[in-house]
Amino acid sequence: MKTPEGFERIGGEIDGCSASVRIAAPDLDPDFITARLGIQPTFAARRGDKRESKAGTLTQPTGIWSLGLGESREWELSDAINALLNRLPTDIAVWDEIAALARIDMFCGLYLENWNRGAELPSELLGRLAERHIALGLDIYCDPSDRGADA
Repeated sequence: MKTPEGFERIGGEIDGCSASVRIAAPDLDPDFITARLGIQPTFAARRGDKRESKAGTLTQPTGIWSLGLGESREWELSDAINALLNRLPTDIAVWDEIAALARIDMFCGLYLENWNRGAELPSELLGRLAERHIALGLDIYCDPSDRGADA
């Protein structure tokens, strides 16, 4: 990644990432979202739905529709986000309609093997998110055996 003159990135790029577009609201109808976006989600549930997890049976607290890419060491963060956006409608009226009913976010996991990693999102990509009312969320995970951060 190119850095501004006079700056140096010591740690390098993130080691892996994941990204998901999530749409959530208490009374969300996932079938309506699927119909409006024209794509099947990777996960969807209505509030009150029961599902099994490692922790046992969970009751879905809110309606959710999600389209995600699994963790990859091949993608840069901006590429993963663009790949998801490219699978979804470009019609901003669709996004306006959904945003009036639900919260929309791009939930991203950043996976680091060492401290001091970075990622940059171009302004054009941030604009694509903003015009679709998509908030950006980042969860950052670092290998717990990393001792460099204490130095």
